[in-house]
Amino acid sequence: MELIGPDWAGVFHQKGMRPYSQAVFWNEQNRQNLWRLGFLENSAASVVLSALERTKSLSLHQQGYDVGLGRIRCRSIPLDDRKIRPEPVPVGAEIRFLTTTSFKRSGAYVLFPEPELLYQSILQRWPMMTGEMPEKGLHQVLGYYTMIQDYDLHTEFFGLEGHGVKGFIGSVRLRFGGSEPVRQMAGLLLTCGSAAGFGIKTALGMGASQVRIVTEKEGHLKRRRGG
Repeated sequence: MELIGPDWAGVFHQKGMRPYSQAVFWNEQNRQNLWRLGFLENSAASVVLSALERTKSLSLHQQGYDVGLGRIRCRSIPLDDRKIRPEPVPVGAEIRFLTTTSFKRSGAYVLFPEPELLYQSILQRWPMMTGEMPEKGLHQVLGYYTMIQDYDLHTEFFGLEGHGVKGFIGSVRLRFGGSEPVRQMAGLLLTCGSAAGFGIKTALGMGASQVRIVTEKEGHLKRRRGG
């Protein structure tokens, strides 16, 4: 926030939906900590990335030390062309929750990645990402046509300002049903979870995920191998 200046810092600290998500987690493959920033709009991404490119370290005042920054890698999720394409057709998704994830419903925490809550989490951020309002009840329709095939999850506490928020961490495998447009939309929304995160407090480090969409072609290959 110090690097981007008071005006943008004020925007980022406003109550309501934050235009970014962030999380720090251990990457086993690279054997290093990764800091993932996900931006819901281009202007926020440009301001922060420009500031980070001008420095090689950050001061963590509450912790009393500095941390060095490595190479910045960027990936974008295109949302401009949302026309339904004939191939490849999504048939499911594999989601790995990298940091503690939790949802809230009627004021209570939900400690399980129910499909409807996954879609609702992204659709709440949809106007900020696209400038468009989502179709009413879309999360319920997509949730109805999404089945949980398998999961490997455990509960975990996320330390936050002197107290812990209970959630879950691990992986889940989903299977899509319904028409091709329904499956295309399901795949698109879940893909956005890699940047937006899922659930609550994504701007503070919760809900980071890695999403892989399984296509119809991959599904045929797995079935032939299994046979």
